[in-house]
Amino acid sequence: MSKEFQAKVSEYAKTAVTRANRVTSEEAAKQYLVLPFFQLLGYDPLNPDEIIPESQASFSDKFKNRVDYAICHDGDPVIAVECKRTGALTESHRGELKGYFNAVPTTKLGILTDGLTFELYSDTNAENMMDDEPYVTIDLAAIAKGDIDENSFDALSRLRKGTFDPQNVGAEAKRKIFISRYIETLDALMKEPTEDFTRFLLDAAKVEGRRTARLVEEHLPIVRDSISLLVDKIILDRVGFAHREDLVRVAPVTPQPAPASQEPAAAGQVDDDDGIITTDTELGIYQHVLKRLSFLVKNEEHYRELAHLEWRDFKTTFVVFYKQARRGRLFTFREGPNGELRFEFSPDGKQIETTDLYSIDEPLLASYLAAIEAAK
Repeated sequence: MSKEFQAKVSEYAKTAVTRANRVTSEEAAKQYLVLPFFQLLGYDPLNPDEIIPESQASFSDKFKNRVDYAICHDGDPVIAVECKRTGALTESHRGELKGYFNAVPTTKLGILTDGLTFELYSDTNAENMMDDEPYVTIDLAAIAKGDIDENSFDALSRLRKGTFDPQNVGAEAKRKIFISRYIETLDALMKEPTEDFTRFLLDAAKVEGRRTARLVEEHLPIVRDSISLLVDKIILDRVGFAHREDLVRVAPVTPQPAPASQEPAAAGQVDDDDGIITTDTELGIYQHVLKRLSFLVKNEEHYRELAHLEWRDFKTTFVVFYKQARRGRLFTFREGPNGELRFEFSPDGKQIETTDLYSIDEPLLASYLAAIEAAK
């Protein structure tokens, strides 16, 4: 998906959230939120051959089915849209949409929306029978806050006029459903590997020994640690640091007496000659910063700039910086006497003392973005 389209979606999401505060009825949601959304995707609500309001279909004269809008492709309705009042979307509203979807053979995509949330449905289980669950949910409120969900953006990109392929919706929906299930399963296995998964790895890695319960039990924590290190390596590889053994696998540093020199160690290096000891904790801090920022940054350009993060160890402090040790400083770190972690963030000098590294997410991201801005 182009950066230009992604920027348009983000900008529209902010506008939609602002408008939603003044939208108090279903008709208002259609007029001020739903139709502008489809205009964003390239459809013309003033063209009756493209968007049909109050589109009707039925199995019989007794059972009428209709949706608020039907979007056409080559003269046939292929997208059915059912709208509800903003903030009032519930599972019970799927009935009308499903009735129309199942009654019109050319319909390949169903959308249930309140103007801010768009639930996308296909027929992955049986042809022309709408699934009970959406294969993707697009949340404009989350997008407006900068929570960029690549799955949602990808689905939006495929919805655009000229891009939407009615014949491929089911296959793409299945793909997204399977990906979601696999991610959930892999996430669970990463947190707590099962015995079956551990046995599979024992066989795949050709580990010698009978697959006894004791062997499997011994390898469970090893598998868990291996997965964690693999994730670290993948993240570091994306920012160009996978070859750095001091990050992927931190070796213990032997403490030595510290002479009086106050000169810093070179960036990314332990210098034993000047008495500056770069500890496992300090290297662990740097590794954590790389991992967290790779998740926290939402802009692709900011993500690429992670390759310019470095560290420098002074006799009493440890500094992480962007390009320049002083102007690009993100924070200064000191380890307290009782193991507490003390940070002073640039440029506002905010100080945090913690034992939970995840508690520094907000100031860490702010200092990183400020450093990038200052370097321009």
